[in-house]
Order: sequence, then C-alpha cells, then structure tokens
Amino acid sequence: MQYRKDIDGLRAVAVLAVVMFHAKIPGFSGGFVGVDVFFVISGYLITGLIAHDYANGSFTFSAFYFRRIKRILPALACIYVASTLLASLVMLPSDMASFGRSLTSSALFYSNHFFYTQSGYFGGPADLKPLLHTWSLSIEEQFYLVWPILFLLLVRWRAVAPFLWPAAAISLAACALMTSWDKEAAFFLAPFRAWELLLGAGLALLPRPAVVSPLLAQLASSTGLAMIVASIVLLDEARPFPGLLALAPCLGAALLVFAGTHHRPLITRLLSTPPAVALGLISYSLYLWHWPLLSLARYHFDRPLQWGEVSSLLGLSLLAAFVSYRCVERPARNITWERVPQVLVAGVVSLGLFVLVGNASRRWTFSLNPEIRRLDDAVRSENTLRRRCSGPKNILRDDEACTFGRPRGGGSYDVAIFGDSHANHYTPAIELLAQQAGMSGRQITVGGCLALLGYYEVVSPYATEESCRSLREAMVHFVRENPSLRIAVLAHNWSVYAGKAIFDDQAPIYVVASRTDERSQQRSLQVLRQSLEQTIDFFQQRGIHVVLLGEVAIFARDPVKCIAAALRQGGNLQSCRRPLQEVRERLDTMNNLLSELATRHGYASFISPLAAMCDNAWCSPVANGVYMYRDRSHLNRVGAEQLARSMRVPHLEPRS
Repeated sequence: MQYRKDIDGLRAVAVLAVVMFHAKIPGFSGGFVGVDVFFVISGYLITGLIAHDYANGSFTFSAFYFRRIKRILPALACIYVASTLLASLVMLPSDMASFGRSLTSSALFYSNHFFYTQSGYFGGPADLKPLLHTWSLSIEEQFYLVWPILFLLLVRWRAVAPFLWPAAAISLAACALMTSWDKEAAFFLAPFRAWELLLGAGLALLPRPAVVSPLLAQLASSTGLAMIVASIVLLDEARPFPGLLALAPCLGAALLVFAGTHHRPLITRLLSTPPAVALGLISYSLYLWHWPLLSLARYHFDRPLQWGEVSSLLGLSLLAAFVSYRCVERPARNITWERVPQVLVAGVVSLGLFVLVGNASRRWTFSLNPEIRRLDDAVRSENTLRRRCSGPKNILRDDEACTFGRPRGGGSYDVAIFGDSHANHYTPAIELLAQQAGMSGRQITVGGCLALLGYYEVVSPYATEESCRSLREAMVHFVRENPSLRIAVLAHNWSVYAGKAIFDDQAPIYVVASRTDERSQQRSLQVLRQSLEQTIDFFQQRGIHVVLLGEVAIFARDPVKCIAAALRQGGNLQSCRRPLQEVRERLDTMNNLLSELATRHGYASFISPLAAMCDNAWCSPVANGVYMYRDRSHLNRVGAEQLARSMRVPHLEPRS
C-alpha cells in the first residue's frame, strides 16, 4: 500500500484525544473515542496489506506475524520494563500483586478480559492501573489472530463482502444491546468491538470508483472531522458508550480515510502537514508511554494532579515517545526478512519472560520498610466469609460454610447482618461479638445494595435492580427460615444513598420507589426513611431487635496510601487524620435519621462507630497501632476486629 501522510495525521488526532482525556484536560471529555479511530485505521491498513500481498501471491502467515511483532512488541517491551520498575518503587506489595496479574494478562494479550473483571475503564481505581491502556492492543491482536485466516478463506469462496458487512452489522447490534446491559463488557470485549475493525477492513476492500468529485471528497472530509471532534467534545464517561454512540467517531474516521484516498481536500492537506505527521509517527509510542506515567503519578501523590505536574508528565511522555520511536520502533521495522525465525522466536520468548515477570513480581517491591509490609498485611486482611457468602449467587446458601460464632442450634441462627459492602466489612466485628456472646450468625450482603424493604431501585453504576431485589428477597426468606433469630444488624454505607455525593470524585446515588420516580436528594431521603420504617416494622412484628449500625469515618484521600507515604517520609501519621467536623458534615444527615428512628422504635438501636474511632477533634485511620482501613471508606478485617473490642451492641454482650 502507498504511504499516506494524512493517515498519520489522523493518528495524531486520535492519540491527542486519548492523551488529553487521560490527562483530564477540559474540552476532551470524550477523548476516549480516539481508540475507536485507531481501530478503524488499523482495520483499514492491516486488511489493505493482507489484500495487497494476497493479490501479489506473496502473503504468508509468517511474514504477517513477523510484521506484527516488529510493529507492536519492541516499544511495548520497553513499557513493560519501565512500568514494572516504576511500580516497584511506588506501589504497595498488594497493589504490586495486581500489577503483576495485569502484566501477565497484557503479555498474553488478554488484558481486555482482565480489566473487564476489575474496576472498568473510567475513573476511580482504573486511574491507578498502569497497564490499563493495553486493553486495546489485546483486542487488536485477538482480532488479527482470526482475521487473516478468515479473510483468505472468504477470498477463496468469493464471499468477503457477503460476510464482512453483515458480520460488522451483527457486531454493532450486539455492541448496542450489550452497552445497555453491561457497558463494561461492550467496552472491553472483542466481539463487541470487532465491527470497528471490520469497518476499516471493508473500507480497504471497497472497489475504487471511477470518479469521485472533489466536492464530495471535501464534504466527506469535513463531515468526518466534525463527527470526530463532536464526539471528543460532547461525549463523556457517563454516556452509554460504546453502543451506537461509537458510530460517529468510527464513521468520521472512515470518511476521512475515504476522502484522502481520492483527492486532497483541505482537511486531508491539514492532516498531512509536518506537525500532524510527526505526532502521528510517534502516536503508538506516545499512547504506550503517557498512561503509565500519569497513572503512577496519581498513585504516588494520591490526589488529583496539579496542572504543572500534568504538563511535566505530558512533556516527559512526548520525549519518551520520540526516543522510543527513533531508537526502538524505527530500528525494529528495519529488521530484514532473513531474520524471521529469530524475530518470531525472540517475540515469543520475550512475551514468555514478561509472563514470568508478571507472576514473579506479585507483592515484590523495592520497599523494604517492615512497617509498610505490616500495613500491607493489614490492608490485605479481609472478611474470610466474603468470597463464599456474599453476592447474589451466595446469599441463599444454607450450609455451615457461612456460619460464624457457635454452630446453629435447631437449624436457626441467632443473629444476622444484612447490607452492602459495609455490612461485609463489619462482619468480622459481629463475628467476634457473636463468639463472645455464644451466638450463631450469618451475613446476607450484596455490594451496592440496600437490605431494606419498600424501595424499587438503587440508581447507581455499582448495582442493578435485579441484584438489589435478590438481597431483599433473601433477607425476607432468611427471617422466615430462622424463627429463633433475635438480632438483625442493618449496616450500609448509608450516606451514599442519600442523593448527595460524599466523595468529590463520585456522582450521587439515588434511591427511588418506582421506575419513573424523581431522582433527587430530597426524594432519596424520603424513600430511605419509608424503607427503613417498613423494614424495622417487619423485624419488630417478629420480635427481632434491629441494630442500625452507622458508618465509619470516611477519608477524602486513601488512608492506606497516605500512611505509606508518611512512613516513607519518617513516620508522622497525623497528616492522614481527618477533622471530626468534616466527617460529621458528610455523615450527620443519615446518622440523625438513624438515631431518630431507633429512638422511636422500641425494638431498634443505633450505634455509631465514630465514638470509638475519633477523639474530640480528629478521626484517625489508625487505632492503638492497628491499621484499620483497606480504602477510604472500608475497614480491613483486623480493623473491624479492633473496632469490635470497643463497640457494645445490645443483646450481643459477652457471656459472664
């Protein structure tokens, strides 16, 4: 295929959009569509090369994968090495374990599946995963494991067009449906992204028309660029993307490629200017370098990056990309055909080595500070019942694997804790108290859901109507099946459901009474009050005492990373505390409601752990030398057990 400068210019637009989005630059809220543009370009160029070689009788699989290895692996290997070294310097051992798994998955080109099972792509924990961006490379390589073989078969059967366009349409339709059901699956998994690569492939295989008017080329290029720019500016991570919204940037890229094939309209000439071409040439290396640098910087500082820091990191990314292109990419591309066996073997061996490194690097860091190791051990301690007893699939289990305290007598439990992930983090505390009181207990928990009667849905990215309904039904079923139940502990991250974000970087979550109910703070509080009263009445009618367990102190910054940074700098942990007044401002609305309801109902009590975790002025993530937290709002297991030692729960007093 003939080299086209405008395609490198289009690459520049795509990488600029992605980098600016990742750097959180205003005006680029939809910059993630740059990856979609890359997919279309990739499908066009790679399919064009396959078709050209096949037409000339020179296509071989060894040559094809020889080119892929030369193109992808050398710069990627540099990123693996640099990211591993930097992560080892700044990450906690437990986070290094997660990094090691991501390195393994990336080296085996299934990191899209790995990150799909993690926290998703947008914001929050995803910002701290240095190899998150390799998901797109995994999708491409999965596609190109299948496409060359399929293409050759289709050519022999003369069925390329009859297959390609229907297959792309089916993939697009599946993507649209999956986006409404499981947005992360549609984003990360290859079957729902294949249509973007197939669009580029179809464009490469279109018969060249005899005449394309300059006016049509001008219109196509202008429309294409407008579609991409509009997507970059108007979309954001809250939209149902990819789905049909991905059509605009993909069709925009296809129109720009089409226009430049036949004429050189103004947009094509602009994309062919030296600055655009230069950025396009280093776009692959820039894509690889910018994200680990931004991600590890955010991890290290544990706060939003300042503009000066962002500018420095972007400048460093550009420098690293230029050096990588000149010293790694270009020399690798000049490796001759005679060295195919060596390159193929070197590619496989190097990927194998990174798989080994990924496994060996788990929990290994350059930090030898024993106190940081002790902190990490505390952070990794978790409720031992969570994995087998929590979640929609486990809450109806009725075997002894989920029993805590003493064994059940007569088949009935004495105490149960119901709720979301905060009920899960309190379970070790209730377990310790149940053991001391000689009672048997069980947890019934589903993350992101309220164990309350009466509401319809929690409007949140962390829960579904189905999963929350299953929690309510499981609670009612459990009560009916355990006639000797004496205590029901209701524990949630209560304030999150009140329609007002308690963290500055999270959107508000609403509780609604119907599908069409108003989504507001006032309405959420009304529905919460009604649901709480209905639930307390449900237990009271059965003679079961309700314990409304309040929230732990929440921290604006991750206390674990704050403590680790303080330990590295000499051990002063006071900077990791939070003023009690700030904590109360976030939690008092729900604490006051819970206290009021407990006072009004004789069969209910309200307990706030703040008294045990805060003094008159400050709340600390450390109590009596115990590191209490695993993130900014959840306790670890040893922290929950420490809290139990200073917490008194009615009817759960130790036997004398």
